[in-house]
Amino acid sequence: MNVKFACALLGLLFLIFPGFSGAAETPQRDPVAAEKVVETQAKDTGGGEYQSKARRFFANQSFELSFMYYNFDYKEDLPAPVKSTENGWLPGVYLGWSYNKKNFIYSKIFLEYSYGNTEYDGTDQSGAIHIKYSNDNHQFLFRGEFDIGYNFGLTKDISIKPYTGYGYRYWSRGEAVVIANVISVNERYYWHYIPVGVGAEFNVGERFVIEPNGGLRVMFFGRMRAYFSDWNSNNTDPEFKLGNRTGWYAELPVRYKLTRSWSIVLKPWYEYSQIGQSDNVAYIYNGAINVAYEPSSRTNQYGVNVGAIFSF
Repeated sequence: MNVKFACALLGLLFLIFPGFSGAAETPQRDPVAAEKVVETQAKDTGGGEYQSKARRFFANQSFELSFMYYNFDYKEDLPAPVKSTENGWLPGVYLGWSYNKKNFIYSKIFLEYSYGNTEYDGTDQSGAIHIKYSNDNHQFLFRGEFDIGYNFGLTKDISIKPYTGYGYRYWSRGEAVVIANVISVNERYYWHYIPVGVGAEFNVGERFVIEPNGGLRVMFFGRMRAYFSDWNSNNTDPEFKLGNRTGWYAELPVRYKLTRSWSIVLKPWYEYSQIGQSDNVAYIYNGAINVAYEPSSRTNQYGVNVGAIFSF
């Protein structure tokens, strides 16, 4: 009876796990090529089974964690000899999620955080006194963006993804400190924007994926607040309405598949952004009423992200 029971149990296991009996005899395959192997085998058994197994091994969603390192170059448009610039290399972190399926809706959400010191190179308001420092000149930058579009599969290995969405940018500039007998004021910028771009995906062999991406960022509802009250509670903190401008960006991620689920990614990128001149705003500083504006400015950023991607 025990022998019959054991045979019956093994037979049941073979029925439930049809690949179990050959597992020890099956040579190991490249996990990245597993999808293609399954597709080839499934084609011989009928269309329905082929479609089911192909879908099973196609990763539509992915999470990315990358470390950023980039050059931040900011310059205000001021008449000489007055100037105000920020320049330096900043580290950061990139977190992203995407849903990417051929001939279906494409979506992506990502966050960027950066923090570090830059070198301020400028003058006082008259342009007569040159000011230059990098200590205690902290910059904190944040970006959040949501994209939605459509993935057009042109061939088995090539697809195009036009998209739009919504984005938010925040920048905390400088600290309330005295440097070289000059008072530094914390300024906080934020604006919203609409991304309008096109991405592409090229599968090169079984392990490399190249995903160029670029587009416009159309700015709207920008503000900047200067925190003079950090020095004197009787001072007011004026808020300036920033002029809307359109910037652009481009990136070239190259992904290398370690397994079917894990990849490493190298992403060089560049971004150009602008801020338009604000309105004139009155404020109180040390008991006196002043009127000021935020000048127009340009920012060039370029760098590289290095990280890992998990697909499922």
